[in-house]
Amino acid sequence: MIDEKAFRALYEKSADYLVSIYIPTYRSSHNQEDQLRFKNALKQAKQQLEERGMSQKDAESYLRPARELLDQPQFWSHLSDGLAAFIGPDFFQHEELPVTFDEFVIVGEQFHLSPMLPILNGEQRFFLLALSQNDVRFFELNAHSITPVKIEDLVPKDMASLFEMSDVKEHLQHHSVGNEGQGNTVYHGQGQGEDDRRDDIRKYFKEINDGLMKMLHDEKAPMIVACVDYLLPLYQEVNDYKYLMDKNISGNPEKDGPVLLHEKAWEVVKGHFNENMEQDKKRFQAAMSKDQASASLPDIVSAANYQKIETLFLRKGAHLFGQFDAEKNETTLHDSYEQNDRDLLDLAAVQTHINGGKVYLLDREDLPVPTAEANAIYRFQ
Repeated sequence: MIDEKAFRALYEKSADYLVSIYIPTYRSSHNQEDQLRFKNALKQAKQQLEERGMSQKDAESYLRPARELLDQPQFWSHLSDGLAAFIGPDFFQHEELPVTFDEFVIVGEQFHLSPMLPILNGEQRFFLLALSQNDVRFFELNAHSITPVKIEDLVPKDMASLFEMSDVKEHLQHHSVGNEGQGNTVYHGQGQGEDDRRDDIRKYFKEINDGLMKMLHDEKAPMIVACVDYLLPLYQEVNDYKYLMDKNISGNPEKDGPVLLHEKAWEVVKGHFNENMEQDKKRFQAAMSKDQASASLPDIVSAANYQKIETLFLRKGAHLFGQFDAEKNETTLHDSYEQNDRDLLDLAAVQTHINGGKVYLLDREDLPVPTAEANAIYRFQ
């Protein structure tokens, strides 16, 4: 899975013959089809290398590390939705990614990286706290992936362990509450009632909150809790994280694996991110009226180069070829790919991301100005 560090390492590479390959793949049962698609992509890469002046023999040698993937049956049995491959002098890297790509092969002096931006899009990053009285798990997620985060050194592993460490351990007894079959256990003293049991849960949740805040104190991503419904208000009472969502994933999460938790969480959270995107699209329209936004690609490429784009909307899967002269601040567009061209949409997207801007890859009908391939809100200080 690509992360920000790996993305920036690819961004910093520069050479005469950098090959970028993107193909859609299947998660299972289509091994031969995926291999054939990658084999055809390598043929395209070889042809482009030769067109740029590399000999047939050198091109074959240059692509050999990538071609060796075709002889690894196990690799093709465990793919995701898309495969990206990057080939350079004495360099080969591939990424199996949970996002579908259009087939695309290009050779240039920089790697083509924008198709991977949805995975790195900070606006779709969020946290999940899977919470019960018998288990605590924490995850970092985006629209396409879920990653467990180790919190064992920050929070009690369950409610029992919290009270085992307390001075009142000898006074505690088990008491089951909640829906039948969910196995929720609280710990309370002899003769304590419902209020006392809730106090025990609050104490347990307070320990979890305090531990997580050591890690989350400067974060701004939303966090959703997976728990039985009656526990959410108790956690909210002790919560200090400003971006906790009001709605939870209902039900005991103890038996849910990461894949199922991701599916449930995204169903709840996607509306939040869609709302943010719609707000950004409205901001674009307001900014256009003040000459603080643009749908002109030459202007957008220039603004991206000078770190002036705050939010960029691009048509997903689109390519516009040409050249940008940074010294003269001049953009030249071509009707089709010519020698030494760059995909200027990729250039604008990657520069915007690297410089802290927000990038949306959208279908044409979702763009603020659908007749243009790129729309941008400028950054003003």
